[in-house]
Amino acid sequence: MMHSMDFHAAMVSPQDKYRSIAPGQTIAFDFTPNYPGVFMYHCGTPMILEHIASGMYGVVIVEPREGYPTKVDREFVVVQSEFYTKPDPEGRKIGGGVLNVLDTERVKTKAPTYTVFNGRYNGLVEHPLVAKPGERVRLFVLNVGPSNTSSFHVVGAIFDRVWLDGNPYNELRGMQTVLLGSSSSAIVEFRIPDAGKYIIVDHHFANASQGAVGLVDATGGAESGDLEHHNIPETATPVEPEAVKGKLAFEGKCIACHSVGGGDKLGPDLLGVTTRRTDEWLARWLANPAELLKHDAEAQALQKKFTLAMPDQGLSAAEINHLVRYFHWFDARGKAVKAVE
Repeated sequence: MMHSMDFHAAMVSPQDKYRSIAPGQTIAFDFTPNYPGVFMYHCGTPMILEHIASGMYGVVIVEPREGYPTKVDREFVVVQSEFYTKPDPEGRKIGGGVLNVLDTERVKTKAPTYTVFNGRYNGLVEHPLVAKPGERVRLFVLNVGPSNTSSFHVVGAIFDRVWLDGNPYNELRGMQTVLLGSSSSAIVEFRIPDAGKYIIVDHHFANASQGAVGLVDATGGAESGDLEHHNIPETATPVEPEAVKGKLAFEGKCIACHSVGGGDKLGPDLLGVTTRRTDEWLARWLANPAELLKHDAEAQALQKKFTLAMPDQGLSAAEINHLVRYFHWFDARGKAVKAVE
């Protein structure tokens, strides 16, 4: 298969510099960046859509010659992208698990299987960005696409500086979200007001449900390498099929607001929830939180403490059962860990 390199930071003849080369061939060229910014590069060989969707992209940060007009304590790169996958029709496996291949039909209809930050589903949840209260944070944000837009947002923060395409000449102030089309970028800056975990999310919540969620951890625990409370790794996977489905449902629909063993977020930490609530109560809460809030004192107490209303996720009875089984699995595992300690 032939490939090429298209640098958005360059001003060159694409017919010359971006030409496709066959396996075994090489090409070399250089260019001088003329503008500061956060630029995408990618394979430019048809079908470009499929090549980008297969991971052939990256980011180049061109800093202003005179430097940025503000000083920050932390800098991070956040690249959003889409994956379009299906199980290999030939049934091949990798590492004993199912091999997923590119789903060309999903690619053409802009229906990704996953939308992720930095190339990994929930990667910035499992390994958050680290900061401290009072620090100023700069994020270099690129939406690779290849096809969908991003509404980039950090819960609990206001972007006091936004430089579209990463160029300080393109400055906006006091932004709640930044809308980024495919290959668009921005530098966003904000200050961490208090200790806590600040959720990075694509506010197109369909994208967030597919994995475009992350955290800036400013609790202090991340500096020591211990992000997870109670010595129970959040990323462990159950074996029971219903609990496995519950874990997937939790990561797809709940993780933006809740953790299991990672501390309170927008909603309560759910570790131990099966010891505090009955399965019947949990099922009623998950099925129709607004109805339960009308008369249930425990639900009303949660609402008062966390202020943000629990949304109706439209969960089916099967999904509710899967979630409850996952919570039971986690709580049983926590008891086992405590017993060993």
